[in-house]
Amino acid sequence: MIVGKNTVIKKAIALRMKAPEKDDEDYEFRKSLYSEVNSIDKLSGLLRGKIGLIFSDTPVFELKPMIEGNKKPAAAKVGMIAPIDVAIPAGPTGMDPSQISFFHALSISTKIQKGQIEISKEFKVCTAGKKVANSEAVLLQKLNIKPFAYGIEILSVFDDGTIQGPEIFNMNPNDILAKFRDSASKMAAVSLAIGQPNQLSVPHMIVNSFKNLASIALETGLKFKQLENMSTSAPPQGGAKKDDKKADAPKKDEPKKVEKVEEEAPLDMGDMFGDF
Repeated sequence: MIVGKNTVIKKAIALRMKAPEKDDEDYEFRKSLYSEVNSIDKLSGLLRGKIGLIFSDTPVFELKPMIEGNKKPAAAKVGMIAPIDVAIPAGPTGMDPSQISFFHALSISTKIQKGQIEISKEFKVCTAGKKVANSEAVLLQKLNIKPFAYGIEILSVFDDGTIQGPEIFNMNPNDILAKFRDSASKMAAVSLAIGQPNQLSVPHMIVNSFKNLASIALETGLKFKQLENMSTSAPPQGGAKKDDKKADAPKKDEPKKVEKVEEEAPLDMGDMFGDF
């Protein structure tokens, strides 16, 4: 990790981009160590405010929890912008009754319970985005509450000449694979619909063609090796047993019954349509 003045870091980046020349005093030293870094000048545009550089070979989705998970509690200071809402829960404060006037000045509902001040209901002290007032900072200090926390936040990732924002490096590998599968499925569907052969559609085309060949072979009695392998490996389903066929077959001596269908009488519509 490197933390320093932005102007100094920008100067170091400019020197790193410049290839060593024979006229340089440190030519021999830099020549043995120099290697070109693609688009490293893009880092200069990110050096605004309190910025540090972290160099690591660890993937960002593994490094991010370690960096941002290390936070230090901080007290509220007068004039600072509150990053979050802060509320004091109801309950005992541990302060003696002589300081109850301080709570009354802030319009905080309190009562004396077992020789100490107790807050009757939750009281909101700080609002996110607003400055912390003097009375609010003193109250939190008296209650020994450190509502805020300071730590490092990853703003951008530089990887092989590209700058990645939070919308990219916050995704884990499972999210990336899910998006890739969804895109591949849509591409395969479009390719099959327009008949475009490619790496996504050809496997489906082969399977569909085999299904068509199998259907034709079953209808015409044609046999080929792949179909025979499938028929021998798969157990018969829905087929009738020999005994069932014999039982269902009509006997020779038994006369066949023919049902007589009576003709329906013509439907009389009367004079509905009149004479035309």
